[in-house]
Amino acid sequence: MTALNTIVRASIAAVNKRTLDGRDVVDRMPDAADIQLGSGTGYGKADIAFMDTRTLAASTSENLDLAGALVDAFGATIAAAKVKAIMIENPEASLSTLTVGAAASNTFNGPFSGATHSVDLKPGDRVLFVSRTGWPVTAATGDLLKVANGAGGSVNYNIEFIAASA
Repeated sequence: MTALNTIVRASIAAVNKRTLDGRDVVDRMPDAADIQLGSGTGYGKADIAFMDTRTLAASTSENLDLAGALVDAFGATIAAAKVKAIMIENPEASLSTLTVGAAASNTFNGPFSGATHSVDLKPGDRVLFVSRTGWPVTAATGDLLKVANGAGGSVNYNIEFIAASA
């Protein structure tokens, strides 16, 4: 039996400083609180973790099957019912823009709100979505997360997601 405890850090911390009338005035933007997911399958819980560095040749795409094709670190095939967090990073050294979402069929809508919606990640970009409730994955009808690479060159992108099996 495995147990999964997750901490998602999605925050912007900034310090803005200006010298006024001979003194420094500081405006701090504090970190947001961590989002914690316990082990299990209900609200605020997850029991599936997946991470990979994947390669896409220029002008190609792949559909990541969130319910029945990807294999976790223990060699088990992942069958996600709800995705709780997704992080995708297009490395700084990349020569292309990645487009995430909008699979031609059986689209995982997730945080995109619709089958035709997507997000573009230019080199050096990273996106993180998190939901304590989770976004539904429906095997064979709503389980494909498309990642498409532009024409600039091959890309080694990073993906991580946390999910629940029920």
